[in-house]
Amino acid sequence: MTKTSVLMAQDSTTDLLIVEAMASELEDYIVGNDLYRTITVRTPEGDQILQMTGADLLTRLHRLQGERTTLSSTDQTRLDTVKASVDTTINSLRGRFLERLQREIEARLDSLKWFLDDCMADRQRCRVEFPFEMRNRQRIEEALKLLQYQLPEGLQASLQQIDTRLRQVAQPAAFTWDEHWKSIFPPQPYWYLYLLPQPIDNCF
Repeated sequence: MTKTSVLMAQDSTTDLLIVEAMASELEDYIVGNDLYRTITVRTPEGDQILQMTGADLLTRLHRLQGERTTLSSTDQTRLDTVKASVDTTINSLRGRFLERLQREIEARLDSLKWFLDDCMADRQRCRVEFPFEMRNRQRIEEALKLLQYQLPEGLQASLQQIDTRLRQVAQPAAFTWDEHWKSIFPPQPYWYLYLLPQPIDNCF
């Protein structure tokens, strides 16, 4: 029997360090042209080389805010400071940032499309990799929040098509990520984190 993969929660202390590093790069990221910006973050576990995007930063802030009560008073102050910095930078370059988020949504929808195409060829692999691939859909959700769920018609149609395919390939399941994050990502609006493709033995 193949074990289902689970996306493990990252230590909040490390996540806070990453958010602070991303915040310091945010203005350059927005005014630049690259959708993905490579950054290096020094953490207690060693240097991490990451691909920064707007939606990934929004995701990490969302997680940290969901874990706020577990943070020390010092880390809560750091979180408030970095959140204010991010908000100020986004508001000063809001038009460019929203355009960048739309580009990111399009890129992540393309990745999901490729994954779903592969699902039809290898259902067992589809089941194992499904929770990990839903990172793309969840990051789209954080972008949509800032965009107030307003997308150009073509991009909205692509999103609806992908969501329909996700519901077709998977069925309701228990939360597929680390239980530590369950309260941070409830079934609404994160319904796709509560889906899983059927085991291969149940496919026909």
